[in-house]
Amino acid sequence: MNDDSRALFAGSGSSSGSAVRLNVYDLLQQNDWTYWCGVGVFHSGVEVYDTEYAFGGHEYDAPGVFATKPHEAPGQNVAFRESILCGYTDLPREEVHAVVQQLGAQYKGNRYHLLQMNCNHFSSDLCARLTGQPAPSWINRLASIAVSLHCLLPTGWVPPLRPPTAADAAAAAMAEERERRSLLNPLENPGASEQPPRAAPRLIT
Repeated sequence: MNDDSRALFAGSGSSSGSAVRLNVYDLLQQNDWTYWCGVGVFHSGVEVYDTEYAFGGHEYDAPGVFATKPHEAPGQNVAFRESILCGYTDLPREEVHAVVQQLGAQYKGNRYHLLQMNCNHFSSDLCARLTGQPAPSWINRLASIAVSLHCLLPTGWVPPLRPPTAADAAAAAMAEERERRSLLNPLENPGASEQPPRAAPRLIT
């Protein structure tokens, strides 16, 4: 059995493996109304081994897959909603990372499409690779309905989450260092946040 085949059958039905969770975020406030109808505009990422993997769009023919700390999806209008246990994986951390890299060859940033190849498609594929089961269909139901009706949502409604560039990572690192200094020396900046600094997201290549 090759590596790809093993990844497809890496799921574990017991809790002896590592938990694989789907972290779901609201992209629109209207989700509070539509969620109970089984539809909404969501972002999602897959959490395993204390790392969250997700997919976003950019203009380059390069992977659009990136990693963050759990529950810290990039973007100003991204609000965490819930975490769903999708199953367990027997793969060690290094092989999980290899599976994500394999998916990155398919999920290029310039292939991002709001309806046909978005973050939820990636999350479902990664869940299937790791647990043998895809993500719940409701996270992408609105896109599926739109495709079946041959109608396109205006892309301006929900711009894709943009994976971080090197400049973004450097700026985030500088901001994190300033935040850390203010936490260690609150008298220098009495208005500083009391929350711990967020780590910069990183691209998976």
